[in-house]
Amino acid sequence: MENFFRPEIIIAIVLAILIVFFVLFRIMKRRQQVKTETETLRKPERTEDGPAVMAASLSILQSYKNNLNKYGYPYFQETTPFVLQQLRAEADSLVIETKANQQIFDLLQENYHGLADFQQVSITDKKKLELEVLNHVNKTIITWRNYLREVGESNG
Repeated sequence: MENFFRPEIIIAIVLAILIVFFVLFRIMKRRQQVKTETETLRKPERTEDGPAVMAASLSILQSYKNNLNKYGYPYFQETTPFVLQQLRAEADSLVIETKANQQIFDLLQENYHGLADFQQVSITDKKKLELEVLNHVNKTIITWRNYLREVGESNG
């Protein structure tokens, strides 16, 4: 019992407690930061402006990609349901009366279903899944940018 009250033992215990406290504090801070980024679901108004809806969805995807690169699999696991809800809300806001809007709606739905499929995959390798999702998002961003460029050139 006398060994527990030696100064070096007490200092070691205090240091261990401080290290555990700071590690847990950092983990909680990171989780809270991820949650605050995803708390609000924006309900877009119904519109016939397909390129605007696609541009808004593109912005969501770019933010998702950047955060996925930054935070990795935990970000994918915690925020993908929210991102899917937001992308679904954007797609549902599009009034489909023209062939162009139907194409945009189909592209939005294709991406939505692709991300939803990734979320339902049984996970064996988290890093591999993360890379596959990033690959899907990158391809989608490129496809959407090209489509928006083509639409802009044909209208301008």
